[in-house]
Amino acid sequence: MPFPGRLRLSLSIGAICAISTVLSMMYHFPEAAIGCYLVIFLMRANAAENVVTGIGIIIAVSLVVFLLIGIINLTIDFPPAQIAAIVIASFIFLYLDSATKAGEQAGIVALVIAFVLTLLGNVPIGEIATRAVLYAWAMVFVPMAVMAVYNLLFGIPPQKLLREAIAERLEQSANALEGREDAREKLMDLIGEGTAEQEKRLLLIKLLSILRGRAYEFLERTHSHSYRLMLAVSALPEEDPAQDTGPARQGLAADCRALAAAVLARKDLPEPEPAADLPVEFEPVAGALGDISRVAPLEKGAPVDDPPVAPDIFSHPRHLHFALKTTLAAVTCFFIYTAIDWQGIHTAMITCYVAALGTTGDTVHKLVLRITGCLIGAFFGLIAILFVIPQLDSVGGLAFLIFAVVSLAAWVSTGNERISYGGVQIALAFLLTVIQGFGPGTSLSAASDRIVGILLGNAVVYVIFTNIWPVSVKDEVKRRTAAAIAKLKSLANADQPVRQASTGLVASIQTDLGVIREAVDMASYEPRHMRPGKTERETYRRDAAMLEDLSLALYFRPVVDDETRSRLAVAERRIDAGETAATEETAGMEQAGTGESR
Repeated sequence: MPFPGRLRLSLSIGAICAISTVLSMMYHFPEAAIGCYLVIFLMRANAAENVVTGIGIIIAVSLVVFLLIGIINLTIDFPPAQIAAIVIASFIFLYLDSATKAGEQAGIVALVIAFVLTLLGNVPIGEIATRAVLYAWAMVFVPMAVMAVYNLLFGIPPQKLLREAIAERLEQSANALEGREDAREKLMDLIGEGTAEQEKRLLLIKLLSILRGRAYEFLERTHSHSYRLMLAVSALPEEDPAQDTGPARQGLAADCRALAAAVLARKDLPEPEPAADLPVEFEPVAGALGDISRVAPLEKGAPVDDPPVAPDIFSHPRHLHFALKTTLAAVTCFFIYTAIDWQGIHTAMITCYVAALGTTGDTVHKLVLRITGCLIGAFFGLIAILFVIPQLDSVGGLAFLIFAVVSLAAWVSTGNERISYGGVQIALAFLLTVIQGFGPGTSLSAASDRIVGILLGNAVVYVIFTNIWPVSVKDEVKRRTAAAIAKLKSLANADQPVRQASTGLVASIQTDLGVIREAVDMASYEPRHMRPGKTERETYRRDAAMLEDLSLALYFRPVVDDETRSRLAVAERRIDAGETAATEETAGMEQAGTGESR
């Protein structure tokens, strides 16, 4: 479904890919399709983030080029040394992918290094190999530079996105207050997203000095207060027919919509009219609305511990296992297409780097999207080769073709995470099919080779990730639950003013709970032998709901009573004991919570 900014972002991605392709064709830079893939994979709505990402990737790849030239000089005449270099470089950067906030960017560096080193067997002369590395640098530089310049000129500034996000929170809160269909579910999805994305936008605004003074304070404060408003609305009890709370709900909803309109229009925020005889359970909602309208200063809350490096970077084996499994899959694909002398399916190795995720359920889900998107993109490419490309007489015609299809794929990739990677794959498969060499491709065999490579890579990743150190969603649920409980304990031990100002910490807890719900949904993609049962999954959902209740109670209640502390202690014991099914303690937690409202 459409949402504000989706069409603009989709057309921007299509335009950047078309411009990058034209430049690559003009100057004979190879693998333009891979460069366009980076744009589709990395492009975000935030123009400032895209500029910083583009420049950062260019700097990182420039450093990698110097590293690769040194590696080439050492290994050009020793194929086993080349394989060792691929394995070592891939392992290091994939480890960083799993254990640090570098994440996808580190994975991209691993892909570039491994892909370039696999080409050395085809260019055994040192000088030619060095030139090939420089062309690989251009393959990344051109699309990233185009992305950065395009966003400087036509991108959506982060302050506008922040205003839209604040207005959306107010609108969804109004919908939930009015009891509209699916409104509460959408509100919980917004709460589960946390505040990390908006905090990143605020950080970029501050670092790049886009806004200063009162303009920056307005966004910082209304962002925090609007999230607190959503929490307050979610904590309301369900509407009781015996109590006439309709007028209170309607009045507060109207205030939300008035504030949302003022935020978008950049007008002075209206002061909500005080409601007579407002029920006590609605006071947190009214208080949050009042703080938004007054742009009230933020109090100092409990700190949010979010280091750039995972605390268990050297202690938890999941980082090691992820790096080893992905490297093994990539090297296996390289050996397969080298042994059978079928270089046309080299896309198999690329697939391994972009399809691997932490849990088996996430990985299989991504593989399903990748295969589906691959077939759709290949179909578009086949139609283009048969009916469109023969009619083209210039690279400009190819640019319009790429713009049209990539924009369509970008519409999918900018959607919900359940389908977004399918759009990335549609675009990549199409580009790999129609871009062959330095012009539009008409060879059906080359197109089929690349599709076969994608399917081979999918198969290898599936076999390895489901049989070697498989990571079940149960592990992710347990890890996230333990993290949420640790944050809840920190919140419970704080004084009342600090607790009520700890919106960031509560948002971090809600993010953990959102990941838990998403992981449970991904369980259906796991192989049957490791998939948690239906009862077990319901227990996970019930536990997440209980932890959510605890977070709201700790956030809004003036006093942390013994009952709340007892429920928190029970939850902690369950995690320490490693229990995964419904137990007597679960029943005890439910009974303890029956007497209190959310």
